[in-house]
Amino acid sequence: MISRVTLERTTWNTVPHKFEAGTPDVASVTGLAAACDYLDGIGRDAIHEHELSLTRHLVDVLDEVGGVTVYGPGDGQDRGGAVSFNIADVHAHDVGTVLDRHGVEVRAGHHCAQPLMRRYDVPAMARASVYLYNTHDEIDTLGAALSDVRRVFRV
Repeated sequence: MISRVTLERTTWNTVPHKFEAGTPDVASVTGLAAACDYLDGIGRDAIHEHELSLTRHLVDVLDEVGGVTVYGPGDGQDRGGAVSFNIADVHAHDVGTVLDRHGVEVRAGHHCAQPLMRRYDVPAMARASVYLYNTHDEIDTLGAALSDVRRVFRV
């Protein structure tokens, strides 16, 4: 943090060193290196293909549920692993609450994208996200849980 200290004055080090007091965060750096090695071992192409497969399946399952509006591109190739949606006239927070009871976690709210909510004239959206650690079975569980949302709210 410092370059020099005397009884009369202190001279601060240059940025960024003057903000990095104490022992460096070695544990986080080691963890990041392990995570990078893990992902490199799987391969970025394989991860991308898995995410595309999951995303396509997710969009298909949302379509099968019925009464679901999916926002964004329909083709999994043109979207990432985050899929925003609403179900009939059910508020996204209510969707999230019912899904939680089934052990399915989604994000619900305006997602710091209030201009987008105004564009679609909705107060909020639910968002399901998939990645390397997700499975097709988990997406099927989401679909079944969304059917329960429809039952609970009679839509």
